[in-house]
Amino acid sequence: MRGGRRRISGTALIGAAASVLMSDSVLAADLGGNCCADLEERVAELDATTARKGNRKVSLTISGWITEQILGWDDSIGSDAYVGTSLNDLGNRLHFDGSAQIDHEFSAGFSLRLDITGANGFVQDAFNSNGGDGPPGTLNSYWWLKSERLGRISVGRQSQASDDTWVDVSGAGSIFAANLVIFDGQNFQLVPKGTKTRAKARWGDIGNCYTTGVGIFADCGGDRTNSVRYDTPTIYGFVGSTSWGQDDFWDVALRHSGEFGAFKTAFGISYQENTDTRINTITDAGIFQVSFAALHTPSGLFGSVYYGHETPDGFKDTDQLYLKAGIRANLNALGATVFYGEYGRGTDMFSGLEGGAVFSGVTDICDGFAGTGGKIDTACGVAASVEASGSTFERFGFGVVQEIDAASMAIWLKYKNYGGEVDFVADGGRGTEDLEDLHLYALGAAIFF
Repeated sequence: MRGGRRRISGTALIGAAASVLMSDSVLAADLGGNCCADLEERVAELDATTARKGNRKVSLTISGWITEQILGWDDSIGSDAYVGTSLNDLGNRLHFDGSAQIDHEFSAGFSLRLDITGANGFVQDAFNSNGGDGPPGTLNSYWWLKSERLGRISVGRQSQASDDTWVDVSGAGSIFAANLVIFDGQNFQLVPKGTKTRAKARWGDIGNCYTTGVGIFADCGGDRTNSVRYDTPTIYGFVGSTSWGQDDFWDVALRHSGEFGAFKTAFGISYQENTDTRINTITDAGIFQVSFAALHTPSGLFGSVYYGHETPDGFKDTDQLYLKAGIRANLNALGATVFYGEYGRGTDMFSGLEGGAVFSGVTDICDGFAGTGGKIDTACGVAASVEASGSTFERFGFGVVQEIDAASMAIWLKYKNYGGEVDFVADGGRGTEDLEDLHLYALGAAIFF
């Protein structure tokens, strides 16, 4: 190990973590603004500890993060607080990444990334504080071959090209606290307004993606698949990507990052078609996604907008909108303080009530609301046919994140509110089931290594 080792700031590590969150591709655009400078600094330090075997020099980077939070909830019937992490992308992670230089142009490497599963807010519900506990899971397991001139090809289990089309330049801590995916609370039971009774159906059942087959609300093209992926070199800030795999899906994506005067910007757009069953898809589907983010460097003001449009065969199209805005302020010597607000709206994402539910096991709308005494339950008792005809899932939240540079850490305090309604048709007559709001509060932190 070389002497005089440089000290890496927490901001650098948080920037690196942000880029990992936004794209598994080393070639992906700099979605965190100027994060690549931080990544280069990190790589330079890691180069001091290189694994060698025989006459071949292979670098090995071990990284990841640990994140846990105290999640409080109130669903109008009861309230409690649980300790846990999140799932997959925002859960506890352990990364093993290696590379070797073949010649002046070509290099090769691998990525092995593990999800260290624990009780998490994606699976916890009103009756289960330990939801999600289990053995570690494999997120990535692939090899890659890269040419600085031709781009990179990778083969194995990996993040597909359209995964993480959403872009954000507010910092990794803010991405943990406020993400467009409903990593917190998706498995909590719906409560028809005025009934004081929890349904079998969950919030994820009216925020269900056809393309992946799970109730994540947005980033519906986001998944890890057994696939072949190609990423172009960066050209004037642009990176193009495409992937194919499973049986079958294909997608294309284009990303850009840059600096224009006082602004750092990021952009992503993608399209995917999926005929594979994936997790629990009930029909073939396509999805278009687009996102833009900007940070005004002098003031710290930032914003991000995401839109997704899903086109499932034989079902109503769905739409997803997510907005986040706030400010990065230097209020103390610990690091940046990030204040943010978020808003999301998903329409007609009720496929979890049509036999497409993963966590709740709902088989149809009557099964989902049986025994609640609400409008749907009442209609199911007298009508020969009851079907969901539409839904709205609306959410908002706000919070504050404190970055601690000296510890490569971020601490957050946040509030989220979920609200919604389900439209239905019973023997030709139309009705709407209004839902009680779900309130979520959390104090949490992530530490990066």
